[in-house]
Amino acid sequence: MKQTPFPLVFQLTLSLLLVSCTLSKTNLAAEKIDKNTLQYTEKENKSSYSYGSLTPKLLYQLISAEIAGQQGQIAYAMENYLLAAESTQDIRLAERATRIALFARNISYATRASKLWVQIDPKNEDARQVLIAMLLQQEKYNEVKNHLTQLVIYNTKSKEEIFLQIAILLIKAPDSKAATSLMRGLDAFQRKDPDALYGYAYLTLELNQFEESLQAISQISKQFSNSDKIIAMEANILEKQGKEDESVQILRAAVKNNKKASFFLRLAYGQTLMRVGSDLEAHKIFNQLEKEQPENPDVLLGQGALAIDQREYKQAEDYFRQLLKIDPSTTQARFYLGRLAELQNRPEIAMNWYSSITQGSLIIDAQIRQAILLAKQHYTEEARNHLHLLSQKFPEQKVRFQLAEGEILTNADRYEEALSYYSKALENQPEEIELLYARAMVAENLNKLDIVENDLHHILTASPDNAEALNALGYTLVVQTHRFNEALEYVSKAMKLKPNNAFILDSMGWIHYRLGDYDKAAHYLLKAIEIRKDPEIAAHLGEVLWSKGDESGARKVWEHALEDNQNSKVLLEVMQRFQK
Repeated sequence: MKQTPFPLVFQLTLSLLLVSCTLSKTNLAAEKIDKNTLQYTEKENKSSYSYGSLTPKLLYQLISAEIAGQQGQIAYAMENYLLAAESTQDIRLAERATRIALFARNISYATRASKLWVQIDPKNEDARQVLIAMLLQQEKYNEVKNHLTQLVIYNTKSKEEIFLQIAILLIKAPDSKAATSLMRGLDAFQRKDPDALYGYAYLTLELNQFEESLQAISQISKQFSNSDKIIAMEANILEKQGKEDESVQILRAAVKNNKKASFFLRLAYGQTLMRVGSDLEAHKIFNQLEKEQPENPDVLLGQGALAIDQREYKQAEDYFRQLLKIDPSTTQARFYLGRLAELQNRPEIAMNWYSSITQGSLIIDAQIRQAILLAKQHYTEEARNHLHLLSQKFPEQKVRFQLAEGEILTNADRYEEALSYYSKALENQPEEIELLYARAMVAENLNKLDIVENDLHHILTASPDNAEALNALGYTLVVQTHRFNEALEYVSKAMKLKPNNAFILDSMGWIHYRLGDYDKAAHYLLKAIEIRKDPEIAAHLGEVLWSKGDESGARKVWEHALEDNQNSKVLLEVMQRFQK
């Protein structure tokens, strides 16, 4: 069974949602300066300043700036607040001018305002982080170096948190070499401080410099060989390298060899199992974690995500609502509640949840889902225009918007248009793997096998261990050709990389079905549906059972799957075909 483009994109989102608890506080701090904020918030609109020397000129500036901001005249508000801040040297005005400039995406004003803010209040970490972010965008690395040093000096958090914050700031640098050089230039890194090395390991991991990241972890291990966070980081690096089995084995050994394994380590183990598709084992881990800490946000998030995979929608909703009750500001719960409403064909409720996400790392995901929902309600051109506007605001996210627009066309069965759209998108970025994969899946719907094979082989040339591409190629060959042995070779390789992936197990089962080995086919399909209750897997399993002579078993599988997937075309088609 092939995976469609959306699950690939959503899988990335899932990985972001299941962030290790070590980084959660740091990420929240980084969101304060996230340039993706799309809303001039109510908090920003209210001022309660009191000045000892409130001159008529200053009063006029503040009132006119405030009114302008409320009326959407952001440029006027930004300029006047900055002028007021410069004349008064007031911290609050400097901060306000900075945040308005960030909202306006005016890098010049944001730099000027944040420099003033830092000058007035040099110990303010938020001010310095904003300034660093602005300087990084302009590639003024010499200035960044000095401010990073000051950020460490004035740090009020733990050393681990500050170096992780620095890593998160540097990830956004246009030049990855400059980013790693800046981190290595810190005095703490030169002294081989373990927290600085850990921050460097995180930075290089996010920049896909895996060997650098492993070397940093190895250096720390010499000082702290049994540190849980080091074990978790090493496993994370291996997972990012595509070595999922090794990643799981490291965590499994660490947990099983230590009867008093920490909550953090077991949580990391459970999250990794989820990401690699081992939902059953992950469920056991999360059940135990929930008994110990029933209100832990990471546990509630994991349990909810697992419930979605098993199509236990009511249970999933309960978990996310509980999470929202504990932390009303959490965007993860809102995003998942939107996703749940989508899966249950409740678009208006889904739109409400997505529109409630107005800041943070998931804002773009939420905007994309809103566009896709608009299209499903027959506002296709409005949805596409919305994506075009987003692409202009966030050019660095262009590929994600292109994938979403292609998905809109595919959902509308406009396959030829989708194929043409992806082909045009690939003209300027021919090596973009996700776009190649998306075009291959559209071409498969049009029975254009030459494009499917070319695109998937292109991906595999660049990334030989891409399990999704291997699986998609194998499944397409077994469905559209009689090249069963070749298909078996591709899917077998994919299964070595991801042995517990339900889609790959489904493909393996289908190959053996086409080869006439119904027992083997049933074995793989039963394992697949145990991991993931997917309607297409159920359709395949029922067909195999029927062919084996177990018509009663086939009906039970189909009818049970149909309860949660009443509009599944693949289920309805196979049931009609066999139950004439």
